[in-house]
Amino acid sequence: MYKGFLRKIGYLFIFFSPVILNASPIFQKEFFNIQGGIYLHEINEKEYFDGYTLNGKNLLTIKKNDRFYLIYGIPYGISPGVKEIIISNVNSKKSLKLTINKTKFGRQDITVSKTYTKPSEKNIERIIKEKNIISKYRNTWSKRDPDIEFIYPVKGRVTGVFGTERYYNGEKGRYHNGIDIAASINTAIVAPSSGKVILTGDFFYNGKFVYIDHGKGLLSVFIHLNEINTSQGKFVKKGELIGKIGSTGRSTGPHVHWSVILNQNYVNPMVFLTNN
Repeated sequence: MYKGFLRKIGYLFIFFSPVILNASPIFQKEFFNIQGGIYLHEINEKEYFDGYTLNGKNLLTIKKNDRFYLIYGIPYGISPGVKEIIISNVNSKKSLKLTINKTKFGRQDITVSKTYTKPSEKNIERIIKEKNIISKYRNTWSKRDPDIEFIYPVKGRVTGVFGTERYYNGEKGRYHNGIDIAASINTAIVAPSSGKVILTGDFFYNGKFVYIDHGKGLLSVFIHLNEINTSQGKFVKKGELIGKIGSTGRSTGPHVHWSVILNQNYVNPMVFLTNN
């Protein structure tokens, strides 16, 4: 389902050794070492099993093609330039150097109901409550390796890209922390990778949504759904129906907003898509 051409990654120059082309995981190499992208570092088998943390946050380690890798989700707000990060586990500590390349993000102006730009006191209370609920799940960690070869969750047209500066009714909002895919109402939305549904709901801004844990801190959130076709606690397979396209919450038309979180940072979902 939704099969496409798999792009191999190119060489990534890192502090210790380059990642070898033919042995690398499949990623979109244009998203390496940029804000909201990833940093890839080859590790040995022991390091893979021991795992690593950075500032108390668990980092993703995977086995791919009989080799082992650490994948770090780079924060959107990090400044360009050479950075040093110190990763550690119970047995060791390691210094990695990476160069963050400057990324140019666009601007998007959106007109929405004033209900969402100037919420009432009652809605503000609701927003705070819902924010606290969803934030509890952002540090979800499970031990299983995720399937990092994602498929598109819906057949549609990408209408919003990661990182753009969003202006709602002329007022600056948060940056766009995912991608938008537009399609007709009730178009099927499927899981881009297998995982456990950790939360569903109908929130003020999100509308109806599904939150999936793919494993080791790699999470997906799908918002503005018309229907939720799964349930909290269920394990879903890649390609399995989870919901249908809608326009609930702060939305201007039928679409799904898809965010991906890695080591508690929002990263561009396009990083993991293998069928562009």
